[in-house]
Amino acid sequence: MRSSRGYLLKRANELATPATRALNDPLGSWALKRIRLEGRPFSFDRHEYLRAIYDDTSPHVVLSKAAQIGGTTWGILRSLHACIQGLNTIYFFPTATDVRDFSRSRVGPLLGDNPFLAKLITDTDTVGLKRIGDAHLYFRGMKSSVGMKSVPADMIVFDELDEATPDARAMAWERIAHSDFKRVMELSNPSLPGYGIDEQFEKSDQRHWTLHCPACGHWTCLEREFPSKLGQEVRIILPRGDGTYYRACVKCSAELDLDRGEWVADYPDRPIHGYRVSQLFSSKMDPGEILEDYRTTRHPDRFYNLKIGIPWADLEHRLDVPTVLALCRQGDAPHGYRYMGVDTGKLLHVVILQTTGYKTWPAHVVHLDVVPTFEDLDALMREHKIQGCVIDGLPETHKTREFAERHVGRAWMNFFNEHQRGSPRRNYRERKVEVNRTEALDASRAVVREGKVTLPPPSPRVQEFARHLAADAKRLEEDEATGAQRYRYIKTAQNHFSFAFTYAVLALELTGPPMDPRLLQGLHL
Repeated sequence: MRSSRGYLLKRANELATPATRALNDPLGSWALKRIRLEGRPFSFDRHEYLRAIYDDTSPHVVLSKAAQIGGTTWGILRSLHACIQGLNTIYFFPTATDVRDFSRSRVGPLLGDNPFLAKLITDTDTVGLKRIGDAHLYFRGMKSSVGMKSVPADMIVFDELDEATPDARAMAWERIAHSDFKRVMELSNPSLPGYGIDEQFEKSDQRHWTLHCPACGHWTCLEREFPSKLGQEVRIILPRGDGTYYRACVKCSAELDLDRGEWVADYPDRPIHGYRVSQLFSSKMDPGEILEDYRTTRHPDRFYNLKIGIPWADLEHRLDVPTVLALCRQGDAPHGYRYMGVDTGKLLHVVILQTTGYKTWPAHVVHLDVVPTFEDLDALMREHKIQGCVIDGLPETHKTREFAERHVGRAWMNFFNEHQRGSPRRNYRERKVEVNRTEALDASRAVVREGKVTLPPPSPRVQEFARHLAADAKRLEEDEATGAQRYRYIKTAQNHFSFAFTYAVLALELTGPPMDPRLLQGLHL
């Protein structure tokens, strides 16, 4: 009798856990039974691709999505559902303004449509905090470190992940460090390959909505079959006789039924579940309009990110590794003047360029190095008889200033200034130079694209250099207050050599008239 009673007690406790309740009451079934949206009962009608996403109970789900496909609705319903199950949840946005707008425009109307949810909210109902049953739902912006440190959670949701920095995401993850449940949901429009949501999707099992052709039985994944470059033929959007368009089987051109699909994982054994959702399989999107946008767009990055739902970057916005490695050459560089760029951090990354004349191209990368101390930089200045050097002024400003003082006239501390335009501005007394960050990176990328520099033969260090140059990508950003747009480089991976190379190019352009070569050869620094 005692053993039976103990079993029942243990079983009751299991059934009471949020994890077990999630399995017994999946989000999709709950939404179908209880939720109304815009005055109508929730439905998967003509949105069959969403059903599996709603019912996915994986602890970590990644949604790489096009615009207007129902992703944010999924995020907020999953958050409310988790709170009802007893999980404290934090819903993260890029900024505090996004929090206010979302709470008022999305959460408020949802509660109005569903009075049972409004009744569950007790004690507090503010823009940033709602108590739902025994749990709390927090809305937080990721630009405030205070907001991300304030509360623990069982589940975190990242909305528009690509608008937040990797450091902010890492800090937000700490909110679930002590939870027994640890649920993570990440959703965003993709931007650049290997960055943000695409980086997380690449770590997942990579699921794609794949449609079965009723005519030939072939399976077609629409976003994979869509051209990756402008100007290529589109084989999966074809015209009907009446001038409208349909989604077509890539093999036989028969019309596809958007609801006759399955999510197919590229790596089914991976624990993270990742979905790539495109407007190509949304019934609300006219395929003819998508085709017209493809043919006429002036912003391919936005088209691919927001319509097709895939990351995109061309060589004008981002170098790739093969382009950099194509500059490798055999043989020694000719003698000439040498210029050094240094990126500071825990270690010091060094790039040394050599030219045959004063401020002349082409240049040759003659030395790539990673050294631990500023004394090592002094040794490189002596060994290579450096004509000019630019070193990152941050974060080691005190040490870089001392270094510049030891090499007066040849070493400059660099500080980026977004208001600086055109030529760099030098301050001779303070041994510093100010330059626009985007313009400086543009200039160093142009040197590579135009073939004005050569590299040593391929080696692990040269491979690392190429990866670092490919890690900086230019993205169009919009000021949320003014609507002003500007391009800015963002870091997608380790990029120390990218900045060291940029500083070396800057050093070549900044350095004053060359010293007498006879003096340079015998100079003791």
